[in-house]
Amino acid sequence: MGIPNMFALAQVILYIVTFILSFFVCVPAGVNVDDFNGHCLLYASGDWTVEQSGPFIGNISWGQDSACNFTIFIGVMSLMMALFYSFWTSILLARGMESSWLDSFLNLIVNSAMSICIFSTALTVSVGFHDWCELITDAKSGIERCEDGQYRAIFRDVNIQHSHYFTQWQCAQFGIWFSWMTWLILAVMSLVRMYNFHRQEAFSVSINRERQRLLQKVGHGTEQA
Repeated sequence: MGIPNMFALAQVILYIVTFILSFFVCVPAGVNVDDFNGHCLLYASGDWTVEQSGPFIGNISWGQDSACNFTIFIGVMSLMMALFYSFWTSILLARGMESSWLDSFLNLIVNSAMSICIFSTALTVSVGFHDWCELITDAKSGIERCEDGQYRAIFRDVNIQHSHYFTQWQCAQFGIWFSWMTWLILAVMSLVRMYNFHRQEAFSVSINRERQRLLQKVGHGTEQA
């Protein structure tokens, strides 16, 4: 197997890994939104009220729905793009073909755009969930660790299933950060492929120029003879 085929095989493997990681993003985030009755816990704020039955969160202000919805959207987009390019690259690899300059250029654009979008989404998720954990571990709550809030009754008269929120968003963060890493590697690999196209083109131009120079020299020598 030549170097171009090894390069394509590495891309296929990374796309398959990205496809799997995308499930860790969209599925837990979507289930959490459903468990929280359509609310987004990212960047949520509120006040703890202490009663005889125990402390609970009152006057809660949920985060923007777009924070969670966009995370789910990015996870689905990552899944679809990774699936498409894994099939496309596999077909080229099976047929022993190399992608054209236009295909490589579009691939570079897609990989770069996905890596930028996923990086911004990963920051949104991590910072937003950190704010939620700060709310959960408030001094009035009596909760020392964010994950312990899953096992405590922290709401009153609210139809919310919060028994798995920490596990769900930890999975989402795992999936989205590792997805960003794979998309970034794929973007770098696409850039290397474009550089190779440019180098090959420059080499071909140089060869043609030298060939023309030699032909002109031979023709000039023949005329003198």
